[in-house]
Amino acid sequence: MFVLPTVGLGVIASPTSLPFLTIEVFDNESEFITDTSSPDYTIVHAKDTDKLYVWDGDAWVIFNNN
Repeated sequence: MFVLPTVGLGVIASPTSLPFLTIEVFDNESEFITDTSSPDYTIVHAKDTDKLYVWDGDAWVIFNNN
């Protein structure tokens, strides 16, 4: 069995249990930043900030693209 670790999340899962990866793209950070009902590990890109955001279940974790 092949096992893939997820980056920085401390979770290991088999490829058959991982959901299809999608990255939601928004024009502005303000369109989603106050959303607290996103599923865990939702990945978002904001065009106005050029950053990636990951919802960890409690808050948006921000990754700077620089």
